[in-house]
Amino acid sequence: MFPYWSLFAIFAVGALTNRTGAAGRVHNWGMLVFAVVAMALMVGLRFEVGPDWEPYLSIFKRWARSDLATAIVHEDPGFYSMVWAVHRLKLGIWALNSFSAAVLAIGLIAFAKRQPNPWLAVAVAVPYLVIAVAMSATRQSIAIGFILLALAAFARQAPYRFIFWTSCASLFHASAFLMLLVASLSYTRNRTQSILLLCVVSVPAYFLLSGSFETYIERYSNVDIQSEGTIYRVLMNFFPAIFLLSNLTKFVPETYQKSLWRNLAVISVVCLPILLVVPSSSALDRISLYVIPLQILVLARLPQVVAKDPNDIPLHTLAVLAYLALVMFVFFHFSNHAVYYVPYRLFPIF
Repeated sequence: MFPYWSLFAIFAVGALTNRTGAAGRVHNWGMLVFAVVAMALMVGLRFEVGPDWEPYLSIFKRWARSDLATAIVHEDPGFYSMVWAVHRLKLGIWALNSFSAAVLAIGLIAFAKRQPNPWLAVAVAVPYLVIAVAMSATRQSIAIGFILLALAAFARQAPYRFIFWTSCASLFHASAFLMLLVASLSYTRNRTQSILLLCVVSVPAYFLLSGSFETYIERYSNVDIQSEGTIYRVLMNFFPAIFLLSNLTKFVPETYQKSLWRNLAVISVVCLPILLVVPSSSALDRISLYVIPLQILVLARLPQVVAKDPNDIPLHTLAVLAYLALVMFVFFHFSNHAVYYVPYRLFPIF
């Protein structure tokens, strides 16, 4: 577990020593980018790490002789086209994993840049998004990386870039299309606009991603398919959502962003009671993945929101880091999947 705790410690120390002012931001930003690149290398060059290692390795081997036309019409065409490209370049699965890690890292950097303490924002992502998700669920981590880029574009009021990045996410995992629907509604001002925009977005998505949706509906509506620990992951989004809804203006002062984050918070809250009635917890587990940015935003901004005095911010930052450390401790000591992550091994490229 040492490499994982070391990774977390790097961002925790950065969060506690984060400087303010122009000179501090330049210094910290360069160090943060260097740390995130190191994190991406750790994720991308892992070897036999994560519960989905064998399934993805099996997929990778089966597609060794595939053609691009088959990949394009397959479910999640972006992912299978990437598998095809990696094979054509005569590279191993490490290249596919490295691409996944790079997309997530770039998305994290873009999203963290807009937070008051970028180091803390990345630290929030480490215990679950980086370790548990990125080191196992390759497709979803790519999709989340594009979603983070889309949210950064949304914050810059660049709707076309938002649509582009979200569309990229949907090509790697069709369930990411949920974010496009939620954000599209956040751009509209009345019900008529909402209906029109939903139609404009949904019609092309149906023709491009209908095969993927059919597969997911069949898979996740099966009561026999359950995801261990879904309740804990839903709660990890639930409580930040409650914080945000109770202090929306403090967490999201920008008027044009309020609707988006409020909608994501409502989804996070509603997931908890729905979990008691849905036949498959895996369906909600996949939805909760795309709400992780809400968790990052709230916890990264929490010290500034709750601190009554600027001098209290480091103490609140330490409290957030203590919570994250607890999440990691529980995962590695009580999760049945922890054995798939320990020991950490590096891919033997050379």
